[in-house]
Amino acid sequence: ADPFSFTSGGAPWIDHEWLFQVGVSIAHSLAGPTALVGLRALTIATLAVFLLLVGVRSGLSPAAALVLSLICSAGARGRFFMRPELVTLVIVPMAVWLFLRRSHRSSPLWLAALAGLMIIGANAHGGALVVPPLLAGILAAEIVQMALARHWQQGVCFSGLIGIVTAVGAMLINPYGWRLFAVPIRLSHLVSSDHLPNPEWISPSPAQAPLLSAALVSAVIVMGLRERRLSHWALLVMASALALKHIRNVGLFFVLLPLMIAPALATWRALTTTRDGDGHYQQRTNVLAVVAVAVLALSLAIAPRPRFGTGFAQDYYPDSACSFLDAENLPVGQLYNDVRFGGYLIHRYGPERQVFQDDRNEIHEPLLRRIWEIFQSSDVAGWSNLLAEYGADTALVRYHPPIRVTDPQGTDLGLRGFSTLWFPDRGWALVYWDDVAMVFVRRHTASPNLLERHEYRVLRPDDLAYLEQRLARDPDLLPFVAQEVARAAHANPTSWRAHQIADLIQR
Repeated sequence: ADPFSFTSGGAPWIDHEWLFQVGVSIAHSLAGPTALVGLRALTIATLAVFLLLVGVRSGLSPAAALVLSLICSAGARGRFFMRPELVTLVIVPMAVWLFLRRSHRSSPLWLAALAGLMIIGANAHGGALVVPPLLAGILAAEIVQMALARHWQQGVCFSGLIGIVTAVGAMLINPYGWRLFAVPIRLSHLVSSDHLPNPEWISPSPAQAPLLSAALVSAVIVMGLRERRLSHWALLVMASALALKHIRNVGLFFVLLPLMIAPALATWRALTTTRDGDGHYQQRTNVLAVVAVAVLALSLAIAPRPRFGTGFAQDYYPDSACSFLDAENLPVGQLYNDVRFGGYLIHRYGPERQVFQDDRNEIHEPLLRRIWEIFQSSDVAGWSNLLAEYGADTALVRYHPPIRVTDPQGTDLGLRGFSTLWFPDRGWALVYWDDVAMVFVRRHTASPNLLERHEYRVLRPDDLAYLEQRLARDPDLLPFVAQEVARAAHANPTSWRAHQIADLIQR
């Protein structure tokens, strides 16, 4: 049963990521966030080395294999979070590679390796459930090719069936048995509903995933010219379908890409190791590899996100806001938190202090449906009643895009901030804000001393369009806004929002 949220009522929870949680908990206990950053770096390095070996074993020169590994690692970089999905990005290509290369192995030890990978994957992240369908698709393509060539290889068919059975059977070795398989099916159904919009589950457009589009076109061209094995084409089709259906699968596509195209690339002489003494092809490849590696390394190093460091990202997690909560001994009652902050709050305060919600959609589906219905109907009173029902007297709110507001007659009233509509000044006081989050307290339960010292009486940092209109109508407010901006900048000297508002009021 869920122990982390006071709104879930102890809902049943299939924690299919328990093994990952245990691993990172042990690492964190040894060296805190630094150990987590190191563990993530080690995992990604392991993946990159594996993709390098795939290229070399497929016939590419080490230089060409290195470039391919780095390109695919860069393509998957957007999914390299410190979260259970990271295990899937390593487990899935390794399992598929074992299956594709099974005819090259003289002993059944590959089945033991496959089983071990699937046991780890099943207990670390539900994404490993894609492996059996991928293996089945590859085997089906192999059978079709044998039928077309009228050359049957019983050993290939038998080993393929045994491999699929082994993968499925190994995944049943988890605390929940067959129920584990129902989790991704239910999640896929939930995120397709209106009340559970999740940006990770959208279908990516070319503008949202340009590297995916470029890689897809390149893979089709390369394989169209050089690849005649239907098994590799089947893998390309399946991996592409996964990535094009949900943007969260883009990383999975890129870590599988070397398995599909490396053998085709290895048919070009310039990309293979020269053995005849004529090294000009190899020399040219090595030069290109050095240039490509330098460009990739530089592009990753100067990327604005994530910044280098070994702690929690200050521009993503509400670390400073939580320090304010701690310093002021808040919350008085329960804490409302945005869904994006739930995991961090569980890490920081759990299990002693429970959260309002986190990003486990299967746990919070009834609550999220209720919230969606309130927002859809603009039911401010219903929202206030919901928070009161759960005793939420303090709120940790992230920034949302401004909302266009109309009056009952349909007149456009302009853009307004999320907090202004759902945490109105008459009932809630803003007592802290930075670039990541805002802290509100309910007026009738808050300490007068707290309000006297910390309340922002004029400024709402997510409602700047309306602030401009107010200042245009009433210039006398300018000194009060300037004072509040200066106070926020003093508390957070690097705050870009504070500097943005300071520039606004100076115009």
